[in-house]
Parts: sequence; C-alpha cells; structure tokens
Amino acid sequence: MKAPLLVNLAPAVSTDVCRWCFEYWGMAHRESMHVPIFHVLALAWHRASNSDRPVVVDGSDRYKTEAEITAHFDPLAPTERRLIPDGELGQRVLAETNYYHKTMRSGTVHYMYWNLLKHKQLIWPSFTTGTPGVEPPLAQVLYPLIKFALITSLGLSEANAAKGIKTVSAGFDRVEAALSDGRPYLLGEQFTLADLTFAASAAPIILANGYAGHMPELEAVPVDMQTVILELRQRPAGIFAQRMYDLHRKKSSNAGS
Repeated sequence: MKAPLLVNLAPAVSTDVCRWCFEYWGMAHRESMHVPIFHVLALAWHRASNSDRPVVVDGSDRYKTEAEITAHFDPLAPTERRLIPDGELGQRVLAETNYYHKTMRSGTVHYMYWNLLKHKQLIWPSFTTGTPGVEPPLAQVLYPLIKFALITSLGLSEANAAKGIKTVSAGFDRVEAALSDGRPYLLGEQFTLADLTFAASAAPIILANGYAGHMPELEAVPVDMQTVILELRQRPAGIFAQRMYDLHRKKSSNAGS
C-alpha cells in the first residue's frame, strides 16, 4: 500500500508542520508540492479545495486541514511519539496549537510574504523547490499574476505587514509567559503539537535552521528585514523555537536548501 500523499502549495507553513509531524511519528509519506495557483488544480484533482489545505490522501480517504490530519494520524503513532496527549492535557495542547496556527501564524504570513514578494529571487526557491518540472517555467511567465493573487487572497499590504509583526510579537509574549516558570515545553515536560506548531509558525520570520520551507539566508534579505528577524530570533521565544528544531527535527532538513 502506498504511503499517504501530502498535497499543498510548496511555501506554506502547513506543509512543514505536516512534514515534521510525519517525521516525528515515524511514518512514511509522499508529497505533491506545487507553485502557488497551480496548487489549486492539484487539490481539485484530489477532490479538495484551497480552503481544505493541506490535504493528505490515504487510499480512498482524504484528510483536510492540519487539525483533521493530526487528529487522524497522531493516534496511530507509537505512544512515545504522540503529539496530542489524551485527556485534559490534550485539550490544552489543541487550544494552544489553534492559537499559534490561526492567530500568530497570520502575522508571520503577512510580514514575510509582503516583503519577500518584492524580491522574486528571494522567494523563488520556496515557491518552486520540489514542484513538478512544468510548473517553474510557467510560473516565471505568470509571476505577476501569482504575486497579485497572493496579495489579494492573503490581504497583504504594508499596514498588515506592520500589524503582522505585532501579532507575532504577541505570540512570542505568550510563549515567554508560559516558559517563565522554567518548564522545558509550552505545556510542561512533554514535547507536543503546540510546541511543534509554534516553532513552525515562527520559523519563517526567524529564518530558523531546520525549517524545510527553502527560505533565503539572513544575509540575503534587505537590511530592514534583517533587523526584525534578528530581534525576534534573539528573544527567548525565538531561541525556544530554534531549540525545538534542534531537538526534535531531523538534521537533514535545511532552511536554505
């Protein structure tokens, strides 16, 4: 039987969340990654829509969104590799996960997309690495349309990019408050989906080592972005996010490749 197939647009944080989950669970998976816009066609082929993504195809079954994917596959993992504990702790993990996924991540998306879309060469590897060979040449021609579609669909603007930094900073405040009593993880002594989701959601805006989203190197981005990235990277929450990658992500993943 074929391994589950992860279908998504290549640069999405949700792609790396799912990759990391499958790695941590010790489960094989396949990928069907696509340049933005082209991913809509791929999802339609698998009887899903853009609002469903990411999608995991497992035989005749479709698991849509991070929440549905993790709810299905996490109980199948060995007990010591599960990311969502049973009982009340599990409910707290899901509540924290939802915040970092739905709220804080939007700030990362607004700031990074708005600024990187201005520099095609910086975002191109993230858009195209691992996608079908026909897509990058077409995307070269269609890049103005892809850029316009992302700006429109994500509500990108200078003002929202500035708000995005504040949203991320509030998320970092939340993490630092949780860790202030010396606990090693957000919910106590155990690495959970909340820690993973926070780290992945913060990874693009601190250019975390180990993030598999093919982001540019720090030295390549404009100086104003470097200032923001370094400030967040050096905060306790930024250090925590990097530590999650160092401790719990395969070393073969690389932010810049």
